[in-house]
Amino acid sequence: MTANTVDYGGGRALPVHVVLDDERADLDSGLLLRMHGALLGMADGQILRIGSPSSNLTEQLRTFEAASRHALLSVVPDPDRPGWSFHFVRKGRARTDWSPSGSDMALQAGGTQSIELLMPTRLWLYTNYDCNLSCDYCCVVAGPRVDPRRLADERVRSLVDQAVTHGMDAVFLTGGEPTLRPELPELIRYITDRLPLTLLTNAMLLRGSRWDGLRALIEAGRPITFQVSLDSATPALHDAHRGAGAHVAALRGIRTLIAAGARVRLAASLPEAALAEIPALHGLADELGIAPDDRIFRPIALRGAASEGEPIRQQDVAPELTCDAQGWFWHPLSNDADMRLSTSPDASMSEALDAVRARLEEIVSSGSARLDRFVCG
Repeated sequence: MTANTVDYGGGRALPVHVVLDDERADLDSGLLLRMHGALLGMADGQILRIGSPSSNLTEQLRTFEAASRHALLSVVPDPDRPGWSFHFVRKGRARTDWSPSGSDMALQAGGTQSIELLMPTRLWLYTNYDCNLSCDYCCVVAGPRVDPRRLADERVRSLVDQAVTHGMDAVFLTGGEPTLRPELPELIRYITDRLPLTLLTNAMLLRGSRWDGLRALIEAGRPITFQVSLDSATPALHDAHRGAGAHVAALRGIRTLIAAGARVRLAASLPEAALAEIPALHGLADELGIAPDDRIFRPIALRGAASEGEPIRQQDVAPELTCDAQGWFWHPLSNDADMRLSTSPDASMSEALDAVRARLEEIVSSGSARLDRFVCG
């Protein structure tokens, strides 16, 4: 284990921007003033690592987190100094939305009403994990050579029926690349008989019989939105993350969908260094006729295959009930172990919602609640 390897997001290495290291380091020894000085010189989202042998520091920093807008991401033993620990503190809230207006729906105070307002109203299904691309920041490490882990057709239908029973507003199908499933049109027909559907796709495989089935559903007026990933208006950035030729193919797919009369939503995942791409993406969306409300600009999360991005914990994002072949998890942002719900793989939606409510109550009572909206769709 390296000095920066933590238990955030499945034991990945976190970037460290500032280090405070002191054998007397706790909040009773002047550390609070040193932390304040360090944080003032840091940008939002950057990480302060504090090394200390103090047995009091962890609890003190949890109190500090509850009283501030900063977050204690993780605490791990120092592998080189017995008795010492590293504490990783993120400056500010998790950055979850690059849209100019943002989508700050954070829980302001505890209470049953606030928790109920944060309960999920949409069902996300990871239909499969196989994909024609291997994006270098894929939040679930999908790709051409991974175990497809396909969600069984009967499970999809059952979950959609349960979503109706529980008053859910919509269903989202994601992956992997859902269009790799040959029976996808039949699943879409079943879902859209009951609820509006958003299909997340890279739009690169819209041809042959696969496209014929989808086009028939579009022409029939089914309530389906195609959400297509496009990270830049020109190929350079998009292809750097997704592979040569991906931008041209995605744009061709978008034009194919629009020509068939489909509603298309554009979703860009961008590092902070690439925010200058947003005006050009707006220009492209205007040219394509994609409505302003159908444009999503979100950060890359430090999850899955990503080697850089925003460190986002479960308690940083409001829940979006999500299921795959292995069971239920908190949000489509990540299927890492720390995002999984404590339910059995075949648990009902009622059980999953109970687990979400219990976790929300725990987060609120701990004082670590952020619970902003991370817009996956």
